[in-house]
Amino acid sequence: MRIAAATALLALLVAGPALAQSKPTKPAAKKATPALTLPLQAAAQGDPSAQFEMGMAYLSGKAVKKSPAEAAAWLTAAAGNGHVGAALTLAQAHETGEGLPKDPIQAAQWWYRAGDLGDEAARAHFIDLYMAGKSDGIGGPAAARWLESAAATLGTAELVLAVGKLYETGEGVLVDRAKARRWYTDAAIAGNVEAKFRLGRMLLAEPAQWRLLYKDPAREKDNTERDRLYPTKAQALQAAGGDFQPDMMRPGMIEAETWLIEAARHGHAEARFVLGMAHLNGLNLPLDLNRAVEWLSGAAWAGHGEAMMVLADLSAKGHGLPNADPVRAWVSYDIVAGQGLKAAEEARDRLAKGMSQRQLGRARQVAQDLKNN
Repeated sequence: MRIAAATALLALLVAGPALAQSKPTKPAAKKATPALTLPLQAAAQGDPSAQFEMGMAYLSGKAVKKSPAEAAAWLTAAAGNGHVGAALTLAQAHETGEGLPKDPIQAAQWWYRAGDLGDEAARAHFIDLYMAGKSDGIGGPAAARWLESAAATLGTAELVLAVGKLYETGEGVLVDRAKARRWYTDAAIAGNVEAKFRLGRMLLAEPAQWRLLYKDPAREKDNTERDRLYPTKAQALQAAGGDFQPDMMRPGMIEAETWLIEAARHGHAEARFVLGMAHLNGLNLPLDLNRAVEWLSGAAWAGHGEAMMVLADLSAKGHGLPNADPVRAWVSYDIVAGQGLKAAEEARDRLAKGMSQRQLGRARQVAQDLKNN
């Protein structure tokens, strides 16, 4: 370890006079510049200011031979001991490649460290790097707070969406869907299409809850427990007693569909795909093959490969359509195969084995016409 080597060097320097007395005829070893002896001693004892001074000396080559490796070792020690200047120096050097190897990820980490030590400009720069995808994630709760503060102050859609994503996915913070929903809602109300999609997708995925209804519908008007929700059916059954029965609720379903439709109508391909699959599977929205095909077709026209693959499967089997349409299915598989999906290529070739020469020729002609256009 370079710092340990420097400590050993210090020991030799201190022991130098005694060695000179015992062996006067041997040439004295070359000593460090006197101006650096005191910082070296203090640096070896853990003083961050001295460590910073040693690092800068090795970085600049003043008073000692220039050594990027020694500079990085001393500056890292200083930054680790709370010296903000050392963290800033490392960040700038790794970002520009001046004095130390250029390394955007390490640069971002040192900007984060400088920000964590209180430098406001470093915090702002780290957030810029994060938003540009030039950091290895958000780093931790501190940067999440900086991002949230920037979003609250500046209010740009990009920052607001980024904060919502942090709380939705738990990147650098604990998952907090309520906070994510608030941030997404603010952006969605302001008209941001991506926020509408994310809000709708998140609400659609909310787990079911259970309420208690009277077994006798005539008594329901007196139900004071109607609005109380239970997270599981077992808990609802336990609380039901003899007069009530559990009723499953999906609180976010209606609102989710509204936001997804808003996004889909503004051209959001993934929103169309989510709506189509929800209606196709009948899990998060009512089973409706016609609406499923409608939304999936919209997504496919927008270039959504997965939607096109699903439509091809439906066309091959005749699901959601008046009849099976192998020509349409083959063309859809071929388009998706052209995007590099091996499964689509295999499905296309399997389908071709059961098609007539006329059907296959027509399919190939349609596919070629689409490619030419």
